[in-house]
Order: sequence, then structure tokens, then C-alpha cells
Amino acid sequence: MGSERSSPVDARRPSRGAGSSPGAPCITGTVFAQVLRDVERLLAAGQVSKDGLSRWLRPEELRALADRPLPSGWYAIGTYARLNALLRDVAGGGRDAYLRELGGRSARQFLESGHYQQVAYARRTEIARATTREERFRAFGYDLRLFVSLSASFLNFSRWAARQDPEHAQRYLIEVTEAGHLPDELCWRAEGFVNELAAEHGCPGLWRWERVQAEVVHFRMVRDL
Repeated sequence: MGSERSSPVDARRPSRGAGSSPGAPCITGTVFAQVLRDVERLLAAGQVSKDGLSRWLRPEELRALADRPLPSGWYAIGTYARLNALLRDVAGGGRDAYLRELGGRSARQFLESGHYQQVAYARRTEIARATTREERFRAFGYDLRLFVSLSASFLNFSRWAARQDPEHAQRYLIEVTEAGHLPDELCWRAEGFVNELAAEHGCPGLWRWERVQAEVVHFRMVRDL
């Protein structure tokens, strides 16, 4: 659809909170706390010891984890990535697909909580009312841009945009630029997240991510709507 334009979302936010330094790439405390809770469950279940955490985390990170993350705080993306690597290696048997599963679980939690208007919109999508392929494509694109806008709430770096895939008339592309600090662990979780949202529209397994350049990540639809 030639009229579908790119809708960039500036995901910059001031850096603050424990575990980060001024100007560092960070993720919000709301998301950081989620992954930290999963690590605490592994500790409680004896799947990893406190001493064993040093295999993945740096000494200063181990000290910072003793503090409760603030929902309004910002936390180093590197720490977030290493916590996810721990989850992947210990609970997921080293499978990146496990991070994708965790991302899908996060999306379901957001859908059920209704705290984020952009995600809650999936519950009342216009796609179900679309009668033509054109209407369905436009409705999906509108919802997708709402989903992409979540990045502005989660990250203080990178730019996310949803637009029509130039190679496929009936597909969209999510392009992340200034993504040099975007860890693969987050990309796997984001793939699971956006696929769970797509499943709300009856389109499961729709997205795959790839790093096309050092500073550019794409999430591409693998089939037409």
C-alpha cells in the first residue's frame, strides 16, 4: 500500500536509576524487574547458586541486584542482556527460542493487565471488522504502529519504525535504527512479544528478526497477511 508511511518512534529517555551511568543505553525498571524475578525463581529453585551468578554477571552487577528495581528507574541494557543469557543457559538449555517464549509470555501478561493502552488495543482490533484485504492490511498496520510505540516506554535508545516491506506488498517491516547497543537477547524476546500480539489477530508465528547491519535490526513478516 503506497499510502502506508513509515512512522518512526523516538525511544530516547533520560537515563536514571541504579545499575546505569548517565547517558548509558538503558531499559526501564518495569521490564528489568520482570527478568530479575525470573532469575530469582531460579535461585529459589536451586537451579543456580548465588556464587554461580558470577559466571554471567559482573561484580558491580551482583551488588546492584540486591536493590529492588524502581518501575520509574532505568537500568543498564548490558545487565539486562546478561540476565537473559543466564535464563537462556540455565532454564532454556542454551536455546535462544527460550527467550522468544519468554517474550511471548510477557506479551500475554501485558494484554491481560491492560496497563498499556497500545497493547490493550489488540483486544479491540479493527481487523475483525475488515471486509477486504486492503482494509485488513491497513487495520493491521495501524495496530502495528501502536505496538511499535511501546519501545519509547521501554528503552532510552534506538529508533523503531513500522512501514510497508518494500519487497512485499502485503507485508510490514519493523526497522530499528541506532541499534548498535540493542542486544540479541532483547531481539529474541521482542520477536516473541510481537508474535504473540500477531497471534491476537489470528496470525501466529508471523515475525522473524535479523540484524542487517551493526546499527540496524529488522523484524520481518515471513508471509503475507
